[in-house]
Amino acid sequence: MDPNGLGHRLQAGESGGFVIFVLLILLLAAALVLLIRLLRLKRQLSRMSRAVGTFLESGDPGGIRLPVYHNESRELSAGLNEWALRWKALNARSQHLDESRKRMLSNLAHDFQTPLAAMLGYVEAVRDDPQLTDAERRAYLEIAARKGEELSRMFRDFFELSKLEADDTPVRLQRVLLNETVPDWLLTFHQELEKLGLEPVLDLPDAPVAVWADARLLERVVNNLLVNALRYGRSGGVIGFSVVSAADVCTLTVWDRGPGIAAGDLPFVFDRLYTGEGSRNRKLSGSGLGLAIAKRLVERQRGRIEVCSVPGERTEFKVILPLAGSQ
Repeated sequence: MDPNGLGHRLQAGESGGFVIFVLLILLLAAALVLLIRLLRLKRQLSRMSRAVGTFLESGDPGGIRLPVYHNESRELSAGLNEWALRWKALNARSQHLDESRKRMLSNLAHDFQTPLAAMLGYVEAVRDDPQLTDAERRAYLEIAARKGEELSRMFRDFFELSKLEADDTPVRLQRVLLNETVPDWLLTFHQELEKLGLEPVLDLPDAPVAVWADARLLERVVNNLLVNALRYGRSGGVIGFSVVSAADVCTLTVWDRGPGIAAGDLPFVFDRLYTGEGSRNRKLSGSGLGLAIAKRLVERQRGRIEVCSVPGERTEFKVILPLAGSQ
């Protein structure tokens, strides 16, 4: 027997056993690491699940922002957080629209009551009072008809404002050449200006001026501002309209020299149903929706609207829109 061969075999066996031992240690270590990762992942998923439950109860997306240790759980946490933020935004918008609808119904009941009661009163008088002359009956019916038209106009304004607040009004921005469209828009007020004895002052630039806007919606904005000026500024004897371009914007201004707007009312003139208690004559007040509609229409066209007033001297409403290029 060769002792050297036996020694070599023993050494080889010891070496193989050591390798196996090392492999077992490595496998155990890998299994331990895997077990730790699995337990950590399980703990992460459990915390995410609790966070989602907490969010559904409280609506607070902050509870889903967790420290993560794996790419998969990190992506899942980010996805859940994004979902939570979007859900919260949609929920907030839904609550806002719901509150808006409730306020609108309340305002409808309040603001329609006066003209409706007046209209019904005149109609009942025509129906039930045999002492009325034919002239009185015609006069009462004309008043009732005006009250009916007022109610119809208020209904249309409320409906339009509700659509704007729900983003249901389509907007098609295009190049609108103001030098061509503004005179046509103002022409519709010619008879009203003559009837009230108002002097129109139109200031348009000689060079063509184009803005990015929806012509139909912009015309509605101009109409609302002119109606507002006619209603409140008639005592000044002048109604003005100007177009000025500078840098990359164009400013359309409707102004009058009426009683003006008190400083305390200026921050609220674009709020719905706000008609003010200051220097404007409350007997001439409208539905309180025209300026609110104008503001939302301008904003839908990527513009802004401003107001400034020196009571008794000059009141200006400015619509600022982006200029359109020549192409």
